[in-house]
Amino acid sequence: MMQIIFFAASSLTFLAGQALFYYIFIRFFNIVSLDAQLIVALIMIILFINAVISTYFIHKWDNFFTRYYYIISFFWIGLSLNLCLLATLVGVLKVTGWAFNSSVSDLYLKTIFFGGVIFLSAAGIYRAFWPKIVEYTVAIKDLPDAWDNQTVVQFSDVHLGAVYRKNFFSWLITRVNELKPAAVFIPGDLFDGMEAGFDWINHPFTKLQAPKGIYYSFGNHDLYLGFNRVSDLLKDNPVEVLDNKMMVVDGLQIIGISYSFNSDFNLEAEILKQVNYNPNQPSILLLHAPKNINLAKKAGIDLQLSGHTHDGQLWPFNYVVNWAHKGYGYGFFQEGNFSLIVTSGVGSWGPPLRTAARSEIVKITLKKK
Repeated sequence: MMQIIFFAASSLTFLAGQALFYYIFIRFFNIVSLDAQLIVALIMIILFINAVISTYFIHKWDNFFTRYYYIISFFWIGLSLNLCLLATLVGVLKVTGWAFNSSVSDLYLKTIFFGGVIFLSAAGIYRAFWPKIVEYTVAIKDLPDAWDNQTVVQFSDVHLGAVYRKNFFSWLITRVNELKPAAVFIPGDLFDGMEAGFDWINHPFTKLQAPKGIYYSFGNHDLYLGFNRVSDLLKDNPVEVLDNKMMVVDGLQIIGISYSFNSDFNLEAEILKQVNYNPNQPSILLLHAPKNINLAKKAGIDLQLSGHTHDGQLWPFNYVVNWAHKGYGYGFFQEGNFSLIVTSGVGSWGPPLRTAARSEIVKITLKKK
């Protein structure tokens, strides 16, 4: 049910965006003919329907046609946003020129428009498929000697499915291995939410080298695919699935909380008390979305690892995401003995573009406080 609601909300948002793009397009190109306006409107409707149909197809069938139909349809969504942004910029330049009695040539404006769209889209593709390495040092009170000065890696939101597949995932595992992590933490959304042929997934995972373990908690897109289905896909590899569970590894409590749409979620009562969590011992919490921050601090969690936000993925949604998550949309936060890392993630959702934040792998050095 939640997947249907999420899909409906996303479709309505895209439809509104298409309507805005239609208005900007006919204004920008000064299309006054009713017939021409109807043709543009028809094209916009077809492009919208394509996105809806391709989403349905990719959830039903996984093959070459459905994958590329989906990729092209959703690339258009990101492209149309870039078109809107550049058209708005051109409009601002026009108004500014009028205000200062300075004319701006149409050739100059169109060069800015088309050049800007090409640059934004090309940069968006690069930022979506070539993750950078982000490094943080986290001090944890009473950290056991076995973890002191150890490197651990956090990556999330890979969104394996139609866009990100075996070759990308194998390359990602190679990059992580180059960091020589003692442990790897994956706080959710390894999968994109649609059923696909994942018979290849164990081969890359078995090459992931982390002596102290690989730990995974469920995200919302894993919920769309089904927690049981995800668990089944991961059962023959070295990943420890922490479905509201805790493991103690060399004196460090590692807790994984599964994604929930429950707004009344009580971290301490519903999870921590059930797994014999000790607030006086060092801990790392894998929680997909950066929410319930006050609950984690109150419970004495030392380090929370989250993702989910993609840091907005497409500009200017990073500002919206940061507001929606009360300032915890992206980055490294330290408040007393509590630390929080919210990663922008490795993959992308929907449009295979990132103009707000480049994809990333997080390298963390743990220190004893």
